[in-house]
Amino acid sequence: MTGPGQIPGQYNLIIEGACDTFEHQIPVKEFLQRLKENNVPEKVSVVGLADALSDEDIATELAREMDQRANDLEYQSPTIQFVVEGSFHRSGKTYDLRYDDELHSLQRVFGPQLDRKESGEWLVAPF
Repeated sequence: MTGPGQIPGQYNLIIEGACDTFEHQIPVKEFLQRLKENNVPEKVSVVGLADALSDEDIATELAREMDQRANDLEYQSPTIQFVVEGSFHRSGKTYDLRYDDELHSLQRVFGPQLDRKESGEWLVAPF
């Protein structure tokens, strides 16, 4: 059975310290490179999302690569966690990440299908 923040076949967005994370942790830029190479680990925690969301170019490139690799990821069904600092805030029908007193749109990268799990310190999004 999977633990909180560890659903295979979906992106798991978790607040740092709220759920167990994987030992294998990589920064967003390395995750982006692994997406391009179709070399995403079976279980991985991706760190540094808030900084990536602050950089328009990286956020756009991440969203594009995640979209292009969606079918591959669905087939491979890895467990991917995005471990974030800050907190999630509902914005209409989607969520933002509050970090350093700024709101960053999660929909921009993960699309509109974000779903809150359990205590609100964990979101999931389909590949």
